[in-house]
Amino acid sequence: MSKPRKGPFRFAWRSACQSCKALFQWCYSVLVLLLVTATVFAAYVATLDDIPVPNFIIRELQSQIRKKGVDLRMEGVRFQPNGRIIFEKPELYSPELGSTVVAASSAVAKIKLSHLAFGSISVDELRLSSGRFVIPAMLTPSGEPTTAIRSINFEATRRGQRWNIDYANCVIGDLKLALSGQLDDSLIQLPKTKPDAPKPAISQAILKIAPKVAQVQKELKRLDSPFCTIELSVLDKQQSAEIHIGTKQLRVSPDINIHNIVVRAQYTVDSQLSAKVYAHRAELPRNSKAQNVHLHANWPTNTPPKQLQPSSIHFSATKLTHRGITLPSLYAEVEPGTETHRANLQFSFPDRPIVAQVAYDIATKTSSVDLTAQLDSATLAMLNPIAQELAQQDVTELANLERAIDLHAVAELDEAYKPSHVEAHAFAGPTSVLGASIDYASAHATVEGPQIDIHSIRLRSGEQQGVIKIGYNLDTLLRRILVEGSFDPTMINGWFKPWWTAMWDGMTFPEEGMLTYLDSQAIFKRPDTVFVTGIAHVRDLDLRGIPVEELRTRIFSLFHYVDLYELELDAADGQLAIGEIQFHMDRDIRDEKDKLTGIWIEALSTLDVKNAPNILWEIAEESAKILEPYCYELPPFISARSSSVRHQDKYLNDIDLQLETETGFTFYGFPFDSLDAFVHIDDDVIDIPRAEAYLGGGKVNATAFIIGDGLEVEAQLDQVGFGQALNATNTYFAQDGSETAEGMDPERLLSFGGQIDAQFVGEGLLGDPVSFLGGGDFSIAEADFGSFRLFGLLSSAINALNLPILKHLTTLEFSRAKSPYQVERDIVRFTDGEIDGPGASIKTKGTYNIETDVLDFTARLFPLRNNKVPVITPLLNLPLDLFSNIFEISVGGTFGDPKLSLFNSNTKERIEADPTTPSRDHRPARR
Repeated sequence: MSKPRKGPFRFAWRSACQSCKALFQWCYSVLVLLLVTATVFAAYVATLDDIPVPNFIIRELQSQIRKKGVDLRMEGVRFQPNGRIIFEKPELYSPELGSTVVAASSAVAKIKLSHLAFGSISVDELRLSSGRFVIPAMLTPSGEPTTAIRSINFEATRRGQRWNIDYANCVIGDLKLALSGQLDDSLIQLPKTKPDAPKPAISQAILKIAPKVAQVQKELKRLDSPFCTIELSVLDKQQSAEIHIGTKQLRVSPDINIHNIVVRAQYTVDSQLSAKVYAHRAELPRNSKAQNVHLHANWPTNTPPKQLQPSSIHFSATKLTHRGITLPSLYAEVEPGTETHRANLQFSFPDRPIVAQVAYDIATKTSSVDLTAQLDSATLAMLNPIAQELAQQDVTELANLERAIDLHAVAELDEAYKPSHVEAHAFAGPTSVLGASIDYASAHATVEGPQIDIHSIRLRSGEQQGVIKIGYNLDTLLRRILVEGSFDPTMINGWFKPWWTAMWDGMTFPEEGMLTYLDSQAIFKRPDTVFVTGIAHVRDLDLRGIPVEELRTRIFSLFHYVDLYELELDAADGQLAIGEIQFHMDRDIRDEKDKLTGIWIEALSTLDVKNAPNILWEIAEESAKILEPYCYELPPFISARSSSVRHQDKYLNDIDLQLETETGFTFYGFPFDSLDAFVHIDDDVIDIPRAEAYLGGGKVNATAFIIGDGLEVEAQLDQVGFGQALNATNTYFAQDGSETAEGMDPERLLSFGGQIDAQFVGEGLLGDPVSFLGGGDFSIAEADFGSFRLFGLLSSAINALNLPILKHLTTLEFSRAKSPYQVERDIVRFTDGEIDGPGASIKTKGTYNIETDVLDFTARLFPLRNNKVPVITPLLNLPLDLFSNIFEISVGGTFGDPKLSLFNSNTKERIEADPTTPSRDHRPARR
């Protein structure tokens, strides 16, 4: 640890001491001269009146002084009968240094003549005018002699054992030094030298004094208009001094300036020392400032000046400003010790003081700090400028404290003042942190070397509560967070980037939040190292419109990647889902927003899949399109595997769906009683290799292949209820906007009964029933075609002819039909159709227009057929067909309003008949 720089007050004190020491040493030298001179010429002076001293006496005086290593030069010496010795322009020259070292305009000493008779010398008065102390050229950087101390003036009178100093002043650099008062003469007596001690040389003393004076001069350049006054007094035989030092400005360093500083010290020899320092303003590093700085130091009894370390220091300052923060006041009590230095500090924030107790162990060079503080909103507002400068964070927006946070911390610091051990406790009441309202919070933290551990952050917000643990290593920068409790994740949306809000958007959690256990690890400023594991459990959750009774999941997360596995979801009405969901989000550099880049799902579910778009964030629109063809009474069972990955602002989908339902289900508007199908979706390609559905008591098997809007389909109906098939088909066309289908009575269609077997292979456009091309065949049995208006018209026409051969045909009955057919967009073409009944048969061919409902058929009626005996009937029908094939029928109009014409099969002539439409109520019963 580097040696601390001396403080400005210690510097000022040492400067004054060095100046006084130099002044007194010079005075001692002059005093020796005066005493020697007085001894040699005492008797002679007593009998004379202000006469010059003879040359031989001066030479003898110079010879004696030369023995001290210097030459005495002067213009003359005069004596007065009253005992005064006057030296005119005395000067001490050092041959060894080659320079004058001490000079003055005049020097006066007054001795007691009565003491000379007894062989002793007693000086009663000393005077010095315009003295100066010169640093020899060999000791200066410039190589020229330099006057270090100038304007030395001194006058003192001895009274008994004391000296009354009327004035004593000098100038060192810009420092003006003045001294006055009473001085005990024992303090200026030279110590007795030992017989074997080397004789002191003045030149050697100058070699020691000159560098110190030069250093004082250098240090004094930091001061503007400095001054020092010393008042001496003797009270109760104790010498004391009052020292007053001041300067307009003290430049301690380039970034530390102290303005209008004043030092007042009281010193009693061998007793005590106290000093008070006042500064109007202090400018400190990093634009820090302080006003009205006060310092009061006391030294223990009998230690000064041997020990400069005080026993106590009291420090105070007002309006301390640092990085935009202004503290109203700072107060400190310091107790230096021989083994331990101690200090009590108190910072005064607006209403909340911060108190710190500091101890420094001298031997180990370690420190300890005990800190107690309260932080409120006003304190945060004061700290805000520092937060904005260091972290670009506005803490007033970060937190709002309704009540102050209580903080207590104990720290141990090593030699470099780095924390080796810290333990802290904090307690907070109602607080808002980035929009999250917290009713109560407490924390316990420790620091051991580079390891920082917040052992427990206990939080409570309404029904929510839990514990958070945080660990951080300053060497490895590894951060670990453990969360255990019940929290609403949307409450802390403001703590994370927008991807967090997007993940929970639209979810409404219960008041107690979600039970969560999380373990998060990462390296600081390395988001790619994020590693999170945990579990979550919640009841009564609104999952984007889906009321969820209970949800459980395990969580695994890496940087921008989340895996929710072992997911169990219980929704309303017994709907369930289990499976796994992974999703990845990343920053789009074009708009600096977090976006979903991929989502993968594998699940078994009975949830309402219509809600899937609400759950799946940004792929909601595409999900809605995929699920649009499906409608159902109750949600089907689904086994799903899906992958959706963003590529150039578009999601590429790879989805497998296994759908099972035993209730009503429609696909593109066509209704089924149940469905069991497998669907594979590869972006805009949909492959349905297997679909089984029940309709009207029969089964429908189908395969389909869809590319964009194009559909290839192959379907087979086995024993499907004919009436139900008609009604389902009518429903399909009605939803497509067919007016004929919309006007059809479902009860009428269901009344046809019967069963149908059919096949169809074709292709067309999804949702466009008149776009298909294909064909197949059908066979209808046990149906009641009597309800068809067409057959009613035919029966009426035959009865109107009154032919004897047709007397047995009061009405026509048909129960079976079969035909191959071709679908040519809006035209269905029947090429070889047969409609059979117990007493008649029709062979027909023609077309039906799906879009216009127009019929265009020709048929041959065989009225004498008998289909009652399965084996004999074919043999009987052949001659009957030849005999009874007397009619050809032309059918036009529409299905709802058919137009019927009869022709003679041999002559092709039209047969006039007046058919009337029979009432539905009088149709025959099924045989």
